[in-house]
Amino acid sequence: MTKRSLSISCILLLLIGYQVHAQGIPDNFRRLLLQNAMQFTMPPGFVSIPVVENGDVVYDFAIKSTTAKLEIRYRIWPMDKAMRSDPKRNWIYQTMVETMGLNISNGHVIETRKYPEGDVKAEFGADGGVTGTVRTDSQFGRGYKVCMISAIHKDNVGDAYAFFLCDDPNVLMKAIFTDDVYHALKFR
Repeated sequence: MTKRSLSISCILLLLIGYQVHAQGIPDNFRRLLLQNAMQFTMPPGFVSIPVVENGDVVYDFAIKSTTAKLEIRYRIWPMDKAMRSDPKRNWIYQTMVETMGLNISNGHVIETRKYPEGDVKAEFGADGGVTGTVRTDSQFGRGYKVCMISAIHKDNVGDAYAFFLCDDPNVLMKAIFTDDVYHALKFR
C-alpha cells in the first residue's frame, strides 16, 4: 500500500467515523458497526434514544420516529473465532429470532419468513435473513402492541437484528417500504 492510498484510507475512515458520530450514535454501537463491516445511516425523521434495560431482549441502540409512534431497536452480534470455525453457526440467527419472539411475546410462537437469498444480498449485503412479527406482551415491548423482528446474517462475520415496535400496522408497513428506514442498517 502506498503512502497516498494509506492517507486516503485514513481520511475515509475518519469521515465515516465523523458521520456516524454526528448522528448521535453511541461509541459501543460504532465499534460494533466497524467490527462487523456494517453501516448505519440515521433515517430522516428519527432521533436516537437511550437503551432501556430489560430482562427479555438485549439491544445496543435505538431510534424513534418524530412523526409516528414507531421505535426501532438494533442488536449486532459478532461471531468470535470459535463461532467462525463452526459452519452450523451461520444459521443460528433463525433460532435467535424465534427465541427473541418468544421472549417479546411472553411465550407465543413467532412465524418467520426467510428473505430470498438474492434480495437479502442486494438489499442488505447479507448472506441470509429472516423476519417475523409478534405481539408485545413483555417488558421489552412495553408501550407498543406489535414488534416485527428482522435479522440479517453475513457468513463468518455476524448477525444484526432490528426490532420495529409500533401500534399501527400501517405505520409498520410504511416503515418497511421506506428504504431509508428499513435498510438503515446493513453490511458493506
